[in-house]
Amino acid sequence: MHITVVNGPRPLKAIRTCDCLAADATMLKARVPSFNMAVRPRPCAAFGHVITERGTGTRPEEITEQERQDPMVESIEIRAIVGEERASRAQVRAWESRRAEAVLQKFATRLGRRGVVELMPDRTIEELLGAPLDVQRSALTTLKTRLGHAGVYAMLRHELALSERMARIGVAVSRGRTKHAVTRLEVPNYSAERFAAWFDNLTAANAETDMLDACPDHYLLRGLPDGRQEVVETTGGSPAASRFVVDYGPTGAVTIPISPSYPIQIAGRALLDDGLVIGGVRHQFRDRDGTLEALLTVQFPGTLPAKLIRQHQWHLAVEFSNWMIAAAPVAAAS
Repeated sequence: MHITVVNGPRPLKAIRTCDCLAADATMLKARVPSFNMAVRPRPCAAFGHVITERGTGTRPEEITEQERQDPMVESIEIRAIVGEERASRAQVRAWESRRAEAVLQKFATRLGRRGVVELMPDRTIEELLGAPLDVQRSALTTLKTRLGHAGVYAMLRHELALSERMARIGVAVSRGRTKHAVTRLEVPNYSAERFAAWFDNLTAANAETDMLDACPDHYLLRGLPDGRQEVVETTGGSPAASRFVVDYGPTGAVTIPISPSYPIQIAGRALLDDGLVIGGVRHQFRDRDGTLEALLTVQFPGTLPAKLIRQHQWHLAVEFSNWMIAAAPVAAAS
């Protein structure tokens, strides 16, 4: 992945993490005391499919009593705009909590009691469904990491086959038309350049276990030898997980416009294994009056239903909010 600086204080060029900070591993760690695991959320880019989800009638802004009581040990302020509406941090966490419960239930259904116990003998799914969000997040990372690549492929094989077929149909029917899911974040007292460099280094370092932590719907994220990134995740409100590769090189097929007022750009194409472009990303960052402003956009085939676009806007709010928190040792103003 490369960060491109446009119309900024530097000449137009691609910069690697070493241009902005030393590759000091201690600067990339943010810990959550759940399961005694280091939680260092990692990036992914995503697209969705033309299928609808069952059981997603709860609106993200409807916060349950458990979610109100969920401890939020967060020392930074994050303001989110999901689509055109402002969302509180509690609302973003509420959406994440519901997705965490859905994924935990999927593990219980697919693996069965014995399979879950084999991977995580100290907790049951029933216990986790009533646990705080930070505990659920760490438990999901444990399950996915111990399941391994082959286990993830096996557990999701039918979903991945279905989602690939639907992606191909969606691209063909769309005939070049695209839709965009847009979310904005504002983080006071943060550096856009330092956050973008931290974000870039996550993929370069390829600490794939840590890449799972930012969103319950992440199943597998890893860097490939050719510099691209493999992603297995559920996008938006889709009931089926998808697999694709993100190429952060050529961006000719990316229809998301460059906003000149955002000098830092991270963009790439989402591809199937045969090279078919099924989506793209353009994440743009800037500093404004001491506040990091992020314009986060994912490109989908034009046939994608508006409901799934909306759900993926919440997905973006969740993962990037968690990355902002994890990046505090590097990106927060000193």
